[in-house]
Amino acid sequence: MLMLMFSVSAMAQSQADVIAVVNKADWCPVCEKNGARAMKTLKSNNQDGAVKFVPNNLTDDQTKKASAKRLKDHGLYEKMASRNGTGIVFFFDAETRELIDKISVAQPDKKLAATMQSVMDY
Repeated sequence: MLMLMFSVSAMAQSQADVIAVVNKADWCPVCEKNGARAMKTLKSNNQDGAVKFVPNNLTDDQTKKASAKRLKDHGLYEKMASRNGTGIVFFFDAETRELIDKISVAQPDKKLAATMQSVMDY
């Protein structure tokens, strides 16, 4: 059973063409005001699962440590080391781990949707 779950999980992860790292923090006013709306828009424009969202919580040392593990698991720890602004989504090519684009969660829904389409067409 565990092996089957691992296989399905690995398969689902490998199907993503883009990895979106979502930098957020509880103390970030941009995140608080726009985060839920932006994530709803981004996820609703990802119906085929081409983009895998990875949270990078920069609230405190504990959340940073947990996020560092997730970033390492996705091969993005080094790529995100200097990208510590909150309220930003960074889009990386899932195969090469190269940065494709980034966008603030404060952008209007149309801009968020257009960015999703752009990175999925990459």
